[in-house]
Amino acid sequence: MTARELVDALMRRWYVVTVALLIAVVGSYILQRGQGVYTTETVVSFLLPNQKALSPNNGLKDANLIAFAGLVARKVNNGQTPAIYSVYDAPLYGAGVRQGVAVSIPNGGNQFATSYQRAEVVLQIVGPSERWVARVQSKLLSQVVQITNAQQASVASETARIHASPESSTKKISRVAPSRTLAISASIALLIAALLVGGWAAVIVDRTRRRLKITANEGPER
Repeated sequence: MTARELVDALMRRWYVVTVALLIAVVGSYILQRGQGVYTTETVVSFLLPNQKALSPNNGLKDANLIAFAGLVARKVNNGQTPAIYSVYDAPLYGAGVRQGVAVSIPNGGNQFATSYQRAEVVLQIVGPSERWVARVQSKLLSQVVQITNAQQASVASETARIHASPESSTKKISRVAPSRTLAISASIALLIAALLVGGWAAVIVDRTRRRLKITANEGPER
């Protein structure tokens, strides 16, 4: 097909290209409205009895407390181990998650070798709204505290128990969204794709219609 034939086909079947462009515009609008997620990475520290997070002997690097933190994390996960990425602090939304939760303990290693060095449970939460993330955050924090206390029910005195201490500075919920430049680039790419697909479809429709018209003009053989 020559360039002239292509242009003629597009002119005759302009409505096909128009439909493709309209679909692209609507899709771009929907994507723009749905962009961005809310996320938080809340840290719960497990401390020795009567210790504060800033205390020099708080127990954060104690092997027994690290193991205890791992036990609590598994119970919050209903016995399941969360997915491990090549980089521990890779954000959950970076893996394509738009609504979900990951409960883990800090891993200084990678997906091939683990290295747990701090008695902490990290609650990664990603959701479509700040309210949803806040609700899940509150629920998980309550579960961590309840499980921590339940695992030490045999300890008579509360002052002798390991205690879970959420770090206030990590409870903040943030919104993550692509920059305006990326959003515009995505819209342009979508429109270009619509032009290509619409042009291809217009040529197919034009050829089909012309073939049917020729067949109809020839009529049945005698």
